[in-house]
Amino acid sequence: MNRPLRIALLAVLAVALVAAGALGGALYKDGDHKDDAKAFSDISGSTTCWAPEPVLDRIVPASHYVDRWKRLTRQDLGYNTQCGITADGKQVLRVSVQQRNSVHKPDRLGTGPGHGRTRSVPGFKQGWSSQDAASVVVPCTKDTGDGDATNLYVKAQAWRKNYGKLREDMVRIVQQAVKAHRTAACETAPALDALD
Repeated sequence: MNRPLRIALLAVLAVALVAAGALGGALYKDGDHKDDAKAFSDISGSTTCWAPEPVLDRIVPASHYVDRWKRLTRQDLGYNTQCGITADGKQVLRVSVQQRNSVHKPDRLGTGPGHGRTRSVPGFKQGWSSQDAASVVVPCTKDTGDGDATNLYVKAQAWRKNYGKLREDMVRIVQQAVKAHRTAACETAPALDALD
């Protein structure tokens, strides 16, 4: 076989292989590879963000990998802890517990258009839930006359399409976070400075 013909055949073969690879990648992307995605409890094997595994299995979509993070700071008369979960690189849950001066109002995260009507959270004077978020305020320390009373502000938000029990799951998470942190924040950690 002469050299120019051999080069032409190799070029055609190379183009065919590249095209086959692109087609295979496209088919994989749109194909059944989702079958190897797993539930949160199958990937991580533990609970986090003060939520039991059944709740996390509903909140966290089936994924190939999950990442959990948690931070706790106790400094300069304050208490702040946060926890979050990402699934396949996208944030799906964030929970925060902050001790702040009682003049602050609870954040209204997750209550914009498309998040649905807010409802109160049973058992809390200040608390609300939407379809994908919940927030409660828990009295922490008493005012000693200097306007220095503090509250515990607990928030949970999920980033996923609504499902039937998502609101209830968000409320359950904030209730569990209050139980887990009330003593540590309000009795063990020093009160937050009133200037915050």
